[in-house]
Amino acid sequence: MRRRASRQEANPAKKMAKNMSVFAFLTCLIVIGIMFVYYQHKNSDKSDAGDVSSASEIQRLAQKDLDSGYPETPAEVMKFLGRVNQCMYNNEIVEGEYFDQLLSQIRMLYSDSLMQQNPLEEHEKNLREEIQSFASVKRKIVNYTVDKSSSVKYRTIDGKECAYVQMAYFLNEKGNYSKSFQDYILIRENNQWKILAFKKNEKAGINDEKKEA
Repeated sequence: MRRRASRQEANPAKKMAKNMSVFAFLTCLIVIGIMFVYYQHKNSDKSDAGDVSSASEIQRLAQKDLDSGYPETPAEVMKFLGRVNQCMYNNEIVEGEYFDQLLSQIRMLYSDSLMQQNPLEEHEKNLREEIQSFASVKRKIVNYTVDKSSSVKYRTIDGKECAYVQMAYFLNEKGNYSKSFQDYILIRENNQWKILAFKKNEKAGINDEKKEA
């Protein structure tokens, strides 16, 4: 009788242990499910935040009033141009209201002479094609640097104040990084620094590589 009783008592213990194992397994599944949903939501929030950040930058640049808040120095003019370029190229803005507004902001930085050399329709076409060219090879402007104010060189040409500024664009193309250098000449018109001319500097990167070697 005692042996039968001990067996009967052992069976409920095994059943309880089995139930606890099932409960623990289900609990783990629930926890894993909750964690999955949480991280999915967190990643979605990060993605949305990035989109909002880009949209906010586009809006800020497009709506900046350059008539009342024009950059005061040649370096500041170039920094604003760098922001606009990075925004347009990286977001592949080639049409719509923002394209028109940002193009207008770029042209606000141009001197009268450079505006005449680049009629609006031609400027639109060239800019759109260049942005599409960047997109076709997945090229992005990672960052840019502008000469410090102390490095800007000033000259007087035909009685006009001019400033020489160099910009370096850091590019990423399918995981490969490179630099592109641009030399700018700005002229003082109506007490504002305007872009007179610019060209790509092919030698700048080569000189830097020689210095590093």
